[in-house]
Amino acid sequence: MKRLYLAALAAAAGAALWISQGTAQRGNRDDYLAPGLRAAVDALKQDARANPTSAANIELRLDTLWQWINAYSLTGGPVPVNATLAVASAARVLGDSKRGGEPPTAAAMRSLDNYIYEFTVKDEQPRALGKAVLKTADTIRVGSYQTIEQIYTVGEKPLEPGARIMVARQLQADGGRLQFDDPAGDNYLSASASNPAVKLGKTTVPLVGMHGGFRAPAPMPTFLVEQGTLRAGDTVTIVYGDRSGGGEGRRQQTFATDQAMLPIYIDHDGGGRFLTPEWPSYAIAGGEAEGVSAVVPSIVEPGEPFDLSIRWEDFVYNRASGRMPAAEITLNGKHFRSFDAGGPAIRLIEDIELAEEGIYRFKIAAADGKIEALSNPVWVRKNPAYRLYWGETHTHTGMAEGQGSLDRSYAFARDDARLDFSGLSEHDIWLTDAEWEAMRRAVVHYSEPGKFIAFLGYEWTVRRQWGGHHNVFFRTPQRRERVGAQIAPSLSELYQGLRERYDTNDVVIIPHAHQAGDWRRNDPDMESMIEIMSMHGTFEWFGNYYLRQGYRVGFLAASDDHRAHPGYSSTSSRQPASSLSQFGGLAGVLAREKTADAIFAGLKQRRGYAVTGAQRIILDLEMNGVGMGARAPFTRDRRLRARAIGTAPITALHVVKNGRTVYTKRAAPADLGGKTRLLVGFESASQPHFRDNPRGYRTWSGTLTVSGAELAGIRPMFDNRHKEWAKIDPSGAGKIEFSTGTRGRADNLLLELEGASPSTTITIELESSQEWGKSPTPVRPTRKLPAQTLEFTLNRLRGGYASVDASSGKDRDAVGFQLIADDQPLEYELEYVDRDEAQAGDYYYVRADQLDGARAWSSPIWLGGEERR
Repeated sequence: MKRLYLAALAAAAGAALWISQGTAQRGNRDDYLAPGLRAAVDALKQDARANPTSAANIELRLDTLWQWINAYSLTGGPVPVNATLAVASAARVLGDSKRGGEPPTAAAMRSLDNYIYEFTVKDEQPRALGKAVLKTADTIRVGSYQTIEQIYTVGEKPLEPGARIMVARQLQADGGRLQFDDPAGDNYLSASASNPAVKLGKTTVPLVGMHGGFRAPAPMPTFLVEQGTLRAGDTVTIVYGDRSGGGEGRRQQTFATDQAMLPIYIDHDGGGRFLTPEWPSYAIAGGEAEGVSAVVPSIVEPGEPFDLSIRWEDFVYNRASGRMPAAEITLNGKHFRSFDAGGPAIRLIEDIELAEEGIYRFKIAAADGKIEALSNPVWVRKNPAYRLYWGETHTHTGMAEGQGSLDRSYAFARDDARLDFSGLSEHDIWLTDAEWEAMRRAVVHYSEPGKFIAFLGYEWTVRRQWGGHHNVFFRTPQRRERVGAQIAPSLSELYQGLRERYDTNDVVIIPHAHQAGDWRRNDPDMESMIEIMSMHGTFEWFGNYYLRQGYRVGFLAASDDHRAHPGYSSTSSRQPASSLSQFGGLAGVLAREKTADAIFAGLKQRRGYAVTGAQRIILDLEMNGVGMGARAPFTRDRRLRARAIGTAPITALHVVKNGRTVYTKRAAPADLGGKTRLLVGFESASQPHFRDNPRGYRTWSGTLTVSGAELAGIRPMFDNRHKEWAKIDPSGAGKIEFSTGTRGRADNLLLELEGASPSTTITIELESSQEWGKSPTPVRPTRKLPAQTLEFTLNRLRGGYASVDASSGKDRDAVGFQLIADDQPLEYELEYVDRDEAQAGDYYYVRADQLDGARAWSSPIWLGGEERR
């Protein structure tokens, strides 16, 4: 497989031969296939017509089909989205069967036969499938109701009686679910043919994969040619959100994109082989401004010019559209600048200079007082050893099972998220050579040293049983090929394949927990960082599982965004079971300058750390003279100093030694008084306790009742605005109704109490719930949690903090209670001297907690010991 794959790349690289789909001709100088591959493809087509794929011929067919898919992709023609996945899956099963495992299933071999058939049609009849165009409104906003027509023109291959047009769905899109049963209802779907002799009926067809049921087949609405034949030039008009029966139209998704698609598949004869035509796309813009964010660099020198970026946002963090508000900017509480209403949604204030050392924050406040936000802190300091750069190492577009274009991803990272660097990590199981080359060109195009750095990479995508997901990034984009699951279906083969091709100094591998990387294995020269948080959840334990094996790795966070919104990735799914249910995180990297080499060196040397919610919390720490990611000489005298500079008030700093919290310093403990602020934090564990994917989300739904004090107000700090909420019962009984979901960290609810005393009691009535969002295939399935009643009296507070156990089995869940001061600090420091038993190789790191639930984790510092190899 490996040898033939390299031959395919060589054939593609010599490609004065490849051309567009519309003019590709078999067997002449314009052939998109090199002569050797043409001979292999023709032999495959002839053999496939006579013999279905079997255990005897599957290996040879996989070699040829993989080359064929990639060569065809370079023509620009539409490649079936799951064709590359089918090759990866078959390669993995084939490898397993050689080691005594089960042989490929009949279903898997039928799938390969269907793709051979489709590429045969496209090879021999380039115009067999027609094309589609869209008719839409000039501007479409998120959440609006629209009627969109997709007009499909039939190609050279007719649609005979029994033919079907399947209306699939784009994964991640959370718009209205299409239906064709109720013409008077919303999201109604209809279709009509231009040929009056053709009668269209309705049916459904199960579809699994990127445009159907992602994990299992789901029924897709399908139009059936019941009578007549559709020939070349005939059209079928599919109406999404047909209003003729009285419905409002189709509700659009909640996140902005430049590339919303309405995928359709064509079965020309009713035989069940649905082929992929070209699909058009349309753009969806954000809504009215309901929020604002402000971003500045984290570290600058006195007098060094820098920019402030102000971004107006809608309710779910899309870049706003419409008229922007007037606003005032203050700097550390003093007037700095103001601007009138109107103007762009992103406003850049350039060349700001601050002469004095210190911590500065800008506040943006709309003139009507309804919208305001504080910028991240900028630390002005002389001669910093390193700058702090923020970036994304896990993000996707419509090239995988997401949405949005490659250009949008990098432009969003640079302009909307204001990242310093970003690496697109598309799933290798869905990548073709054409897409890989497009990614490489984009990295070159968008990289501008000193301003923005793009990295080339991909996500090696196999399930936990075969090694789990790992993101792979290269220092430079030149002459890089992906070692994908199609040629490296196990983790050992990934390590080996990268080592054979590259200097390990030029590769970084980052495993993550969603489909859990195998923490029992690590390549110490490439696998230097571990992703411990993303939109899927928070997994601090995952990093510790590697560290306890003796591997020297650092921590970072990312988004795993699937909507080309890297670095500022809000959840958008209304689906209750989606695991992309918390705001994405960021990686902070300490580097000497904003260049690819310097940032990559920071990742290689573990000079990075993780933050949740895209909150650019500054963490500064050292132990015995070394910083995060480093190893200090062994000594029994161990002094750690840490400082957190927050984006919201700091509530605690924790010191973790060898995976166990050994010291906690809580910021500014408050006293009970006339007006009391009490932070209630719902936190569930996510560790699996054995080799498995993480435990799923826990839902916390029910009521919270205050007795012995007046409930004056609440402030829920939940980050999923679609399905997390809290409200006061209007009866005045001191009751709150709420619902939130956690996976590895706390969701916080701030209570404003009047007349609280030590006897004030908080009673929480939790409904029964079902864990959700766990990735397949789990060793331990998701569990149902029983209803619970938790009661807490404020006299149990010690140092302003206490918690109530809410565990079920091994899973350590809790509800925390903490008194919050009016002047809760935005900056906090600690010094910790470890006087306990010291061993060579002990590691330490710091975790910071904020009032809003955001967290930051430093990478570890090691004392003594040696590298594991």
